[in-house]
Amino acid sequence: MLVALIRFVFGFVAAVLAAGAVQVAFVAGGDLLRGTYAGSLDSLGLLVLLAATQSAVFSAPFAILAAMFAGWRPTRSVLYFVTIGLVIATAGFFAQYAGEAGPATILNRYALAAYLASGFAGGLTYWYVAVPKKRASDA
Repeated sequence: MLVALIRFVFGFVAAVLAAGAVQVAFVAGGDLLRGTYAGSLDSLGLLVLLAATQSAVFSAPFAILAAMFAGWRPTRSVLYFVTIGLVIATAGFFAQYAGEAGPATILNRYALAAYLASGFAGGLTYWYVAVPKKRASDA
């Protein structure tokens, strides 16, 4: 039980950091690729941590439920965890949209792609870090 909890915590932290990094890459990506980004790596790291914190605050209850379900029904499939990441990211996107006030909106394809990519990266990272893999000797 303790090992499963430790795996969850490390996997969750890695997943939200990966999701935060993807979000920041969508925001600063073009400038980074062109080499015209005016900030430093320190500021990018801070943005990743801020985005990861926001992702963690929103996704924690859903991730706990998904991890409990995966533990109850021993699920090791990468498809399950990527799908859960995409579902949580989609819920986050529409929660952000529902909380908007004023004429500016997040409802566009680029923002949706950023959320979906971060959900995919988060789910994949969680699976890679937290889910025990079957060894050849276990078969």
